Amino acid sequence: MEIHFTFAGIVSAIAKLFILALAGYILRHRNIIDDKFTDTLSAVLVRLIFPALIIHKTVSNFSFQDFPFWWVLPLAAVVFSVSGMVIGRMLFGLLCRGGDCGPKREFTASCGFQNSGYLPMNIILFAFAGTTGDMLLVYMFLFLAGFNLLIWSFLPVFFERKKVSDVKLGTIFNPPVVATIVSLLWVWIFGKGSIPDVISDPMGQLGQAAFPIAMMTLGAYLSRYRAHLPEKRLMVAAGVTAKLILFPALVLAVISAIPMNMGYRFFLFVEAIMPSAVTLVVVGSYSRADNGYLSSVIFYSHLAAIFTIPLWLGIFRILIPGI
Repeated sequence: MEIHFTFAGIVSAIAKLFILALAGYILRHRNIIDDKFTDTLSAVLVRLIFPALIIHKTVSNFSFQDFPFWWVLPLAAVVFSVSGMVIGRMLFGLLCRGGDCGPKREFTASCGFQNSGYLPMNIILFAFAGTTGDMLLVYMFLFLAGFNLLIWSFLPVFFERKKVSDVKLGTIFNPPVVATIVSLLWVWIFGKGSIPDVISDPMGQLGQAAFPIAMMTLGAYLSRYRAHLPEKRLMVAAGVTAKLILFPALVLAVISAIPMNMGYRFFLFVEAIMPSAVTLVVVGSYSRADNGYLSSVIFYSHLAAIFTIPLWLGIFRILIPGI
């Protein structure tokens, strides 16, 4: 199993992300769009575009028969996020003893949720061709099922700081979560690819708009909160360090010790070395979190990832036999 990747390829993937975000940044900076429009666009993402993407991708690509142990990768996504949040909570406790260090829950979430789709997909496409690449892309889709379910059900409640008794069902069972559940039930009952084209095609077109619109929304938030000038610089630096250094080191140690398929090893490590999730600002807007901090840590973790991703992939290729 030979891995092929280049520093230029990884830089290119992240550069495309920043170019899309730059469009939103310029529109907001020049007052072509305002904060109300940005929040409305974020709501459209949550209530329409992300659900369409989830349903279309799930029903078009997934089959329970093809992947009898499909639940392993969604479970791995949950384990990743929970482990990252534990690291973030411990680090926050070490750095902030009695002082006001910034938003604890947002810091914790930024350590737990990574860019699980766009960047891993590009690295897989750069590194592999043919059936191996197709297999890893299916792994990514299954991983995203668990990731999306957790980030859209748990994180809004976590950000809103509500007691269990005060949580409304609408907060947990929001449109992306409902879309995930409905799409899995649909595949279970009707099978893969069973949505008629007259419905599936428009849903697919909406889903294709998810990434550029999400990136433009991020860019607008970067402008609104002046993300390049964070108020809590130490905590932004600590969040980036936890996400790009501490967590990958932990995952590398674990997957080196546990016997598993090499494809699983590589895929899980790729997910482990990703920067903080862009979707955090969309969830943050939906649940009134501190999007100033989230915007800054997303911005700087993606900048740092230009260097840390190829570094970690190089270490992986040296330390893991069979690569």
